[in-house]
Amino acid sequence: MNNTENKLPFMVSALLAIGAWMACVAALFLIGLQNLLWPGAVFVALAAVLVYAAGRKSGLAGTFMEQAALAFSLCGKGLLIFGMVFLWKLTPGQICLLVWAVSAVSYFVFTQKMDRAVMAFCSMLALQYWLFEYQTEIWPYMETLSIVLFVLAYVLFFVPSEKVSPLAWGILPSCAVAFVLGLFGAAPFGLALNTLLLGACLCGVYAWRTKEKFNIGLAVLIILLCYLTNSGTVMGVALLALAFGQNRLSLKIAGFVVFAASLIWLYYHMQTTLLVKAYYLWAVGLVLLLVYAWQKRGHYAC
Repeated sequence: MNNTENKLPFMVSALLAIGAWMACVAALFLIGLQNLLWPGAVFVALAAVLVYAAGRKSGLAGTFMEQAALAFSLCGKGLLIFGMVFLWKLTPGQICLLVWAVSAVSYFVFTQKMDRAVMAFCSMLALQYWLFEYQTEIWPYMETLSIVLFVLAYVLFFVPSEKVSPLAWGILPSCAVAFVLGLFGAAPFGLALNTLLLGACLCGVYAWRTKEKFNIGLAVLIILLCYLTNSGTVMGVALLALAFGQNRLSLKIAGFVVFAASLIWLYYHMQTTLLVKAYYLWAVGLVLLLVYAWQKRGHYAC
């Protein structure tokens, strides 16, 4: 497929994207939604045709077709999934398997990064919806699931493949959903243990990346940072380290957002005095400065 949108001014690409999505919405109104299955099948087929046509066009026409293919693909797959759910009265477990099957098949047909990332995100949501059935048994461990998903996404960011990158971007925001669900059933001391688990996992990733250059001092700083903060703050720091190591603007933005939001959350929910909060922030800043100094000395490789 021609990546024509990168060759056009941003505002032109944005207007074409809006027009393509409006065309999809207009088609929805014209068809009607009494029966979701056949409009979904039509939309998916139309998206496949547009993907093929976009690869043979360039300029404005190619960009419009790419955006239209994205719109019809996502809407079509959504209609198909909801249509099957309502028609067959599927259980949460069956819904999860259906979403994963649709995502796996479409991953090889629709190659746009946004399409793949959205379907990966929907697959993770379907998994968490399945776990929603087991509320009292599973909810205390939902934050642990968010850590597992984050580490998986973090490892995938190291894979230099255009096919794998959308998976990482789809899995990453699903961590927040699992974390929020975990707040409804947090076990005693669960947050502290999960934060240390995240630190241990990140140390494992660090050891895997650095191999013989692994430095135990930096690993201790990672664990210390986990102990002083929460899992969200550590995730933000990890994303920022990776972003600056690979010089990726998208990861820098994600890292800053996660780190800032988590630090505000931590500061607001600390049941203590302002002086103690200040000490915590001072300690976190000191640890981060030490990590930065270690990185500048060349002991840390992303």
